[in-house]
Amino acid sequence: MKEYKLNINDNSYTVIIKDVTDDAVLAEVNGKKYVVHIDTIANISPPMENQGTTLLTAASPSPRPSSSPMTANSGTIVTPIPGQIISISVSRGEKIRCGQKLLILEAMKLENSITATMDGTVSEILVAEGDVVNQGQPLIVLV
Repeated sequence: MKEYKLNINDNSYTVIIKDVTDDAVLAEVNGKKYVVHIDTIANISPPMENQGTTLLTAASPSPRPSSSPMTANSGTIVTPIPGQIISISVSRGEKIRCGQKLLILEAMKLENSITATMDGTVSEILVAEGDVVNQGQPLIVLV
């Protein structure tokens, strides 16, 4: 866990980074929890001339297992974090689109939408509402 004391436009913030995965950050800002989804990560170089901007850099995190909801078997959606299945939004045989919400997973008292990462048809639903799941556990199979 890391804590940062920030001042942005004369407003003070205490930011505690609780957890970082490949696609999300769990942060607490002034006591309120947020899940920040990461779209992309880019390595940038500081400009040659400092023009009044302070640059903060951090070392790259150590490699960790992918928290993406897909496994090597490209049609299997797995849970990126442990939690409990709150609701399932699709049914077997349903055609779905990339980005469509498949289910809601509650983890660390936050509701997380698990979405499709490809177009396809729901072949199997391997969990039920109320099930407690572990990180990496298969949830839904798409074909």
